[in-house]
Amino acid sequence: MILRYNTDEIDNTIVKKLNINARTPYTEISKQISKEIKPLSVGTVHVRVKKLEEAGIIKGSTLIIGYESLGFHLIAFVGILSDSRESQLVKEELKKIPNIVQLYITSGKYNLFCRIIARDPSDARDVISKIGEIKGVLRTESTICLEESINDENRLLSNILQQHQSNHLN
Repeated sequence: MILRYNTDEIDNTIVKKLNINARTPYTEISKQISKEIKPLSVGTVHVRVKKLEEAGIIKGSTLIIGYESLGFHLIAFVGILSDSRESQLVKEELKKIPNIVQLYITSGKYNLFCRIIARDPSDARDVISKIGEIKGVLRTESTICLEESINDENRLLSNILQQHQSNHLN
């Protein structure tokens, strides 16, 4: 794997700390790195974060919403087979349905795959019906999520940074 930007131990530490909490002040990151690795000014942290953003390694910061607390308890995945001549129209119409929180163009049985969040089975049925009514949608198949077992991109990030660090040292 080739990264466009060669990160070092300090960059990796900044990414790890921001990944744990994107709202960590640069002053705190500077203090922690100064204790763990070597002295580092707040300005240097700021410059490095900007370079990481420009390289596309950091893409903004994310707020995680607890939809369950807002009454949305059901997650479903919907495979969508659409007429290839209507695929752009179908994607534009799907973007209008707020319950669709992720949409992917895929290969295999379906050419589109989405994740929806709904209040309950009845709400999910309504969303799936809206999807089925879109001109160009030929068929849908839905799967209700019973439990989320893994939701941890940190595992992948840690592995990538560790491998990159090892490659950089060699």
